[in-house]
Amino acid sequence: MDDLDKKILNILQDNDKTPYYEIGKTLGVGSTTVHSRVKKLIEKGVIIRFSAVVDPKMVGYTACKMVGLTVQADKIEEVAEKISMFDEVTMVGTTGGDHDIVMEIIGSDDRSIGRFLNEKIKTIDGVKSGIGMMHISTFTEIYKHGHKIKF
Repeated sequence: MDDLDKKILNILQDNDKTPYYEIGKTLGVGSTTVHSRVKKLIEKGVIIRFSAVVDPKMVGYTACKMVGLTVQADKIEEVAEKISMFDEVTMVGTTGGDHDIVMEIIGSDDRSIGRFLNEKIKTIDGVKSGIGMMHISTFTEIYKHGHKIKF
């Protein structure tokens, strides 16, 4: 990956709908060059997919929580994979910190997130319960939530 590839990626991360001719004009190359570079970046797995980034609040998901879970040691990956299947979960990862799994959950309100946690997450085999086993943080404001990697 050279500097041109990185410049193309920076533009596409800002707006993946930017026409190739516009990218080429900005970078001083032809649109066919941009097209072939993007195609190679896709083939190499650098670009995973193109997608629309939606503001959850604008579509009715006004509550957002970060939740840390303590999980039975031999079930961490299995639990993380199960959690990742829920539409309410926008991010899930295993950690080496105070909790074994951290996830971001969206919902229409705090009550819906509480029900989701009680009915879906706490019932997964391997999820531990009790004091300190689950930590929930509420966002008051989100200053950055992105997918962009700057080159």
